[in-house]
Amino acid sequence: MLIQNLMYSVIKNIKAKFCIFVKNITMRKIILSIIVITQISFVVAQSLVITGDNSVSSSDICLTTHSYLTVKNVSNKNHDIVCEKNVISEPSGMSNYFCWGGLCYGSSTIISSNFLTLQAGQGDAVSFGGYFDAYCDQGVGIVEYCFYPVTDTIDRTCFTVTYNGTSTSFSEYSLATNVGDFYPNPTNDIVYFNYRGDLASLKLIDILGNNVKEILISQKGVQKLDLSDMNKGIYFGNLIVNNEVVSIKKLIIK
Repeated sequence: MLIQNLMYSVIKNIKAKFCIFVKNITMRKIILSIIVITQISFVVAQSLVITGDNSVSSSDICLTTHSYLTVKNVSNKNHDIVCEKNVISEPSGMSNYFCWGGLCYGSSTIISSNFLTLQAGQGDAVSFGGYFDAYCDQGVGIVEYCFYPVTDTIDRTCFTVTYNGTSTSFSEYSLATNVGDFYPNPTNDIVYFNYRGDLASLKLIDILGNNVKEILISQKGVQKLDLSDMNKGIYFGNLIVNNEVVSIKKLIIK
């Protein structure tokens, strides 16, 4: 009887240790699986990189404050990218809107209806524009912009911009207003604009970020551009003074 009780105690002890061992192995597998899944999710959510200024300003609170971001596809696949905005903070009576994929959207639009195709490794610095209007009232607006492929809303990268209307110098603003809008716009082959500054250059860039035409501006007054050699589409005219982009104007060729 004593031997049987002893054997029973030994077997019971072995079973207990075995159960603990199995539980430890199972728990380790679960933890490892969680780590692997987390790492995979992290890697998958790295298709895009967004760069730009987190804080933008205007010298005059009666003027629209502009934000420009660069969106780059760092994956090895081509993606059709949409933009989604999230208004974190905006004082009453003020508004914001954004442009993406060749269209501009009113303040009530949250997700762009158009997408922009970015090839693997391609970056775009001209297609996005964020705008904030304080309507001559002092106030701070905070807007988050998220970019993601049409087919994968989880694979998103977000960037927050604070519009505060306090720091841009008057000289910078003067440069930006030295060039007028294109007219007629849309156009077929000839377009005009008025320039009131000094020596500058105007670069026409397509929605994929390609520099398609560059014009040297050496005198003030009305400028005439012959666009008959350009394809139909949406372009952005970048006014460059002292190697810096001081204004961006949208142009449509039909």
